[in-house]
Amino acid sequence: MSHDGANEALADTSSTLSSDGKILQACKDEFKSNFNLNSFKFTHTLHQSGLFEIPRIAQVARRMIDRPGSFTALNFSQGTVASKFSASPKDARLDDTIARLGESGTWVKLTCAQNYDAEYAQVLDTVTSELESLSGWPLHRDITWVSMTLLLSSPKIATPFHIDHETNFLFQLQGSKDVCLFPPNDRELLTDKEIETYYSGNFEAALYRRELQDRGTVYRLAPGEVVHNPSLAPHWVKNDDNISVSISINYCLKPLDARARVYQANYILRSMGMHPLPPGLSPMRDRVKRTVLSTLEHRNPKSFSDVIHTPINRLRSPLKAVRRLVRH
Repeated sequence: MSHDGANEALADTSSTLSSDGKILQACKDEFKSNFNLNSFKFTHTLHQSGLFEIPRIAQVARRMIDRPGSFTALNFSQGTVASKFSASPKDARLDDTIARLGESGTWVKLTCAQNYDAEYAQVLDTVTSELESLSGWPLHRDITWVSMTLLLSSPKIATPFHIDHETNFLFQLQGSKDVCLFPPNDRELLTDKEIETYYSGNFEAALYRRELQDRGTVYRLAPGEVVHNPSLAPHWVKNDDNISVSISINYCLKPLDARARVYQANYILRSMGMHPLPPGLSPMRDRVKRTVLSTLEHRNPKSFSDVIHTPINRLRSPLKAVRRLVRH
C-alpha cells in the first residue's frame, strides 16, 4: 500500500493522524543528526487512534498464540533491571495473562503484530514512510526485516538490561514508564566480546554494570511520546504503578546486518584463540569478514533469526564437525 493510501485508510477508521496529516511530530534536524547514533524523544498520535486498546490487542494475540516466537508472556514480578529474561517463568494462558495484567507482574510481547492485523500493517507502513522522511535514511531500500511489536506490562515491573540488533522506536500508548538508554558505542559499558556473544545467539550477553548507571539517560515516557533506541544501545525499562501498553517498531537494516557479520566472524576467530580487531579499525579486514559471512546468509529470510543468525549457524556446523573429528 502506498503512503497516501495508508493515510486514507487510517483517516477513515480512526483519528490517528494529527492536524498536519502526520502520525509523528519531531524536529527534522535533530532526527537526521541523531538517527541510529543517539537516543532522543519526540511525539506521536497513535494513542488517540483507538487501534491499540487492550481488548483489540487481545484479539490479535489470539491469532498469534500458536505461532512459535510470536507470543511471549513472562512473569517479571521478582525481576530487576539486572535480571535475565531466562530467569523469569512463562505465563502460559493467554486469557488469564491479559485479564490479570493489573495484578500479575507480567510482561507480554507480541512480535510482528502487523502480520495479523491489516490496520496495524497500515500504521507500520505510514510510520516507516514518515521515519524515512525525517531521518533522510532510505529505510524502504535497506530494511531486511521489520516488526511492529506490542508490549503490555503490569504495574511496577522492570524489563532487564539488554541490547537489540535492530534500530528501534518505542511508542508509549497507555500508562507511563521510565526507559534508560545508554550510549551504543561505549565499549567499557558494553564490550566487544559481549556483542560478539550476542550475535552468536545469546540475547542475554550484555551485563548490567551498576557502577556505570550514571552513563545512562532516563526518559519518562507518557502516552503520545516516542523514544529512539539506536542499534546496540543498552537499555532497561521500569514501569510506573500502572498497566503499560507500548509499540516497539524494530528495523533490521543492511548496514547494521553488515556490521553484525564482522562481529560474528570475530566470535568464531576468538573461539579459535585469536584476538580479532573490532569493526571499524581495519576496513580491509572488515570487508573480508563481511564477504565470507555474507555467502552464508539466508536468501529468503522470513524471520529475525533468518536474517541475523543463519550465517553463524551455518558456519558453526562444519566447525563442530571438525572439532568432533579432532577429538576422536
